[in-house]
Amino acid sequence: MQMSGEIMKCKNCKVDFFSRTERCPLCGTEGELSHFDLQNDCYFYPEYAVPKSSKLDIAKKILFFLTIAFSSIAIFVNIFSLDIQGSLWSLLLASCLFYTFISFKTIFSKKMHTGSKILIQLLLLSALAIIIDIFTGFRRWSTSFVVPSLSIVSSLVIVFIAAGRRSLYKEFSGYLLTSFLVSIIPALLCLIKLSTHVWVGYAAFLVSLLMLLGLYVFSEKDFKNEMKKRFHF
Repeated sequence: MQMSGEIMKCKNCKVDFFSRTERCPLCGTEGELSHFDLQNDCYFYPEYAVPKSSKLDIAKKILFFLTIAFSSIAIFVNIFSLDIQGSLWSLLLASCLFYTFISFKTIFSKKMHTGSKILIQLLLLSALAIIIDIFTGFRRWSTSFVVPSLSIVSSLVIVFIAAGRRSLYKEFSGYLLTSFLVSIIPALLCLIKLSTHVWVGYAAFLVSLLMLLGLYVFSEKDFKNEMKKRFHF
């Protein structure tokens, strides 16, 4: 396709453009003749360098490959040695490896919020503890102690961060509510009799509720208004 007309330059946008109307297509400002050579120059816009992968990105890729490789090898060996050992130990090993990879990826992620990192660690550690408990006879130590304890710790960390940085009350309010909802899980485990110590699960729920309540009472108006918006009261 052959173009006709002149190459103009916009004084306002500082870009070259091809137009018969002699006006910038972006802002409408009247352009002036550009020194752009249509015969020799190959493009209108400057060339941008392609960003290179950082060392962290390379480390994530290496760790992901190693996770897949070791998990596959373990499952392969486990399948062909079931007659000797009789247990699916490879699934436990694969769970630990994937936990390590996901934890590394989330902890060093620059795009992920601190509150979401804490909640993801809560869910991952809880799941890993339950898996280990299942593979070691399921004595319910994971549902009785680990899950409630992790729930309390995550709530404490989020509350302390929100209290220490009051400008982030609104930002952390969603994570506080999510942490409170997660604390209901230990109580539910008690109701379905998956916990040998019922009081621990209910204590975790009570502690999360009291921390959320305390933060609401002692916080400033911004956090209270955010809570009112979320709960519609």
